[in-house]
Amino acid sequence: MNKKHTYRIHEGSLQERFHASRNKIQVFGGGFANGKTAAVCVKTLMVARDYPGANILMARSTYPKLNDTLRRELFKWLPASWRKTFSKTENTLELHNGTTINFRYIAQQGRAEEQSTSNLLSATYDLIVVDQIEDPEIGEKDFLDLLGRLRGMTPYIGEDATMPKSGPRMMLVTCNPTRNWVYRNLVSPVQAWAAGRRVPELIVDPETHLVLVDLFEGSTYENKENLEADFIRTLEASYRGQMRDRFLMGKWEAYEGLVYPQFGYDTHLVDDSVMRMYFDQLRNDGLSPTIIEGYDYGIAVPSCYLIGFADHMGNVCIIDGMYETGYTIQEQASEIKAVQGRYRDEPDNWVLADPSLFRRSATDVRTIGRAISDMFFECGVKMTRGTADIFNGITKVQSYLHVQEFHRNPFNGTYPSPRLFINSKLTFLINEITDYYWRKDPRGLVVDMPQDKNDHALDALKYMLSRQPALAGLSKRVKPVTPAFMKWHEVETQQRQNMHRYR
Repeated sequence: MNKKHTYRIHEGSLQERFHASRNKIQVFGGGFANGKTAAVCVKTLMVARDYPGANILMARSTYPKLNDTLRRELFKWLPASWRKTFSKTENTLELHNGTTINFRYIAQQGRAEEQSTSNLLSATYDLIVVDQIEDPEIGEKDFLDLLGRLRGMTPYIGEDATMPKSGPRMMLVTCNPTRNWVYRNLVSPVQAWAAGRRVPELIVDPETHLVLVDLFEGSTYENKENLEADFIRTLEASYRGQMRDRFLMGKWEAYEGLVYPQFGYDTHLVDDSVMRMYFDQLRNDGLSPTIIEGYDYGIAVPSCYLIGFADHMGNVCIIDGMYETGYTIQEQASEIKAVQGRYRDEPDNWVLADPSLFRRSATDVRTIGRAISDMFFECGVKMTRGTADIFNGITKVQSYLHVQEFHRNPFNGTYPSPRLFINSKLTFLINEITDYYWRKDPRGLVVDMPQDKNDHALDALKYMLSRQPALAGLSKRVKPVTPAFMKWHEVETQQRQNMHRYR
């Protein structure tokens, strides 16, 4: 390595475990300055040395982040004698042994909806490194596209028998704690598997059935040997609350930049059978839950329909829905009516939808097309305008997600509780709500506008809550009703008492 800097690997350390990994996907997460970026850069240089002629990709979400962090860190550890040429125009480094390191950014310049990985997928690679893969500009599709480019066959000339003989065809990624697709698809499955739970989402080799993801995580303190004492003290003095949990302690429960940080898997998700049982119990007790519905239209992107019910205590439960791409209006209407039939008795319920669906669109300069709402009406689905204001909709959803100290959970009877619950089978809604971020400018600063992508189910949710009361007005006290599924123990006890009485 570069003689100007010292890279320390202590026995049993997080860095030692990371450098010992030979798995296909290696995820290095945790607290700020716990050595993530330095570790992947040093490992990259080891690969560059021992696989002469290798083609390596090092990527970040945006151009400024790429040059200011990842590229700078790589050059920090690069021995000067290894460097042959570096092209600023191409952002490509060539070493004397023939290895090429390509520095690329994932988010294309231009509008967010036009972003792609086209500037990364022009070659096959022996090694791919993605720094801060949790950045909002990087999606799961980007990760899968890159994984498909790991097809390099460069021979290994080193002396470590544990290294692949060619390739090495590894992906190294770093991330701060987050709750988006990175947590759902990479981190959480490995954590669950390590705890002995069965995990269908776990990435495994189809032939060997071995897990293909290694997870390395730790707080800033795990890298204290490579940090000055005053650096850690400064972090301790500067970070508070959520920022401290996420960036210093490396806790995955901490969220930054999420539009709905209030959402929690244990807090807001309810098993399908339990939610249906609660719905049936309300109807059987004559409490008549109010059916509410929301719809967001898409052509190239998914169309989403949600149906839920509001109970007598002001809770909203999202129980079912549809999330499809490429369906005609007739096919969507048929699917919507099928879902409605499971819960609705009354035929005149109206679906709250995007107000733009009620405008008559111009098909050319001479004719005026029909409104999409009219087309649905002809297919038997009645729609009415929902509230289109983005911030009002977000504010209302946040208020229903918020855990209220003196509100009782209708499913388990505990306090405190939110007022919005989601059926755990609605993965499309769960995926969006955990991956919905405020926009950031190229410098990484948050902009007061949510990202305009992967929000179709969330738009449907905002529309369906349009006419629900603001929670500030929900002050009327109602007598809580304990659902039947919470009374099983009481029923069993009463049955035993009756049997004893008649003996």
